[in-house]
Amino acid sequence: MNIFVNFSHPAHVHFFKNAIRILSDRGHSIVAVARQKEFTLELLNAYHIQHVVLSKKGSGLWGLVKELVEQQIKIAKILRGQRIDLMLQIGGIFNAPIGKYYKIPTLAFSDTENDKWGNKLSFGLSKFVLSPTCFDHQIGGTWKNQIHYPGYHELAYLSPKYGPEEIQPQDKFLIRFVSWGAGHDLGEKWLSNLQKIEIVKILQKYGRVHISSEMSLPDEISPLISRIHPAKMHDFMKSCKMIVGESATMASESACLGIPAVFISNTGRGYTSEQDQTYGLIRYYRLDQWDQILQRLRKWAADDLREEWQKRRRHMLNDKIEVTDWLVDLIENYPRSIANARSAVFERYAITCAD
Repeated sequence: MNIFVNFSHPAHVHFFKNAIRILSDRGHSIVAVARQKEFTLELLNAYHIQHVVLSKKGSGLWGLVKELVEQQIKIAKILRGQRIDLMLQIGGIFNAPIGKYYKIPTLAFSDTENDKWGNKLSFGLSKFVLSPTCFDHQIGGTWKNQIHYPGYHELAYLSPKYGPEEIQPQDKFLIRFVSWGAGHDLGEKWLSNLQKIEIVKILQKYGRVHISSEMSLPDEISPLISRIHPAKMHDFMKSCKMIVGESATMASESACLGIPAVFISNTGRGYTSEQDQTYGLIRYYRLDQWDQILQRLRKWAADDLREEWQKRRRHMLNDKIEVTDWLVDLIENYPRSIANARSAVFERYAITCAD
């Protein structure tokens, strides 16, 4: 098969990287394209995924619209130059319009319910939408072409089969601040500089603080910005006692590793709600719950939670699947694989947990 994969965010590289390696080893051809968004290109290079850069991340609504048009033009040139059997992307917004025009099946993998304008465009034009079973349809709507699977995007690279070795937490903390420039961030509010400083000061009482940030930071805390290569971030995370910040993806990564995480945002996700309410692996707070946030930071920073969180992680993993293994079968056996996915036949993808 000739498989077209579009990367628009660093996390998307992690989601597809293991599947791409397996499919390539089995003789399939991968055509990879990407946008310049934070360290997406650095990750593609680190994992030796050859790619073509299509665009630079647009800012604001009109910037994103301009980028969408730019990508359609460039993707069309690629599709006219070679035969593509299947198009893949998380979210699917850049693939779906042009894929529909050229009648190439497009699969959109989505776990972000609040990207409403992007989802309307992508879901309506994609052949199928693949989402975790925890997808919140009250926020994201219901789509006839949507298929659910019992997993998280982050389990494609952080399950016991593909993730780092067992965590060894030290007295250090990782804080993640985001830029709020994505389509699903329009209208969102975020932590003020004073709030960011207060979080840092609280955690510094219990250990070392490292910051990963898409935005410039106040001078008072900017020396704490981490210089870790993005390909090494998950290895670094497994040595942290707690993860804090505005990134839903990083909160979910923490849950998959069994590390306590505090996720702060006015808009949650179906997967963060499940990881909070069902498994107790993270805590999700809105910005107006500031006192509760600070109280939680102090409590979890002071406590030794490793054994309890690994127990909760195993509980979660018993309910989920090896997402990469399922993804490879879905792609390699398409379109026959869709019937199995619709029938919720997932037993063969059960995760094996060490005792």
